[in-house]
Amino acid sequence: MSLLIPHWRCFETVSSGAEASSFAECCRYSLATLEVDCDPATKSFALIEQQEPGTWRWAIVSARGRVLQDGHEPSQLEAKHAATSALYAVTAGLNA
Repeated sequence: MSLLIPHWRCFETVSSGAEASSFAECCRYSLATLEVDCDPATKSFALIEQQEPGTWRWAIVSARGRVLQDGHEPSQLEAKHAATSALYAVTAGLNA
């Protein structure tokens, strides 16, 4: 997995209908702010979205759509860092 250089994508740029559908199902607040970073090896993904001003939700979702971890951070950047770290930890455990 290449999490040394995360590849965050805005929801609007996701082209696959099936992929977009699985991301949208995990969104709780705003598709307009939803961003995702995927691990192609395990099909797990990280997402971030703005819950409200000053609150960003992040989550790690398994290939089957189960939320494995989630949390909230005060900024988009901090949410991306938390999600990237959690995705790395989760996928490392899945690959062990």
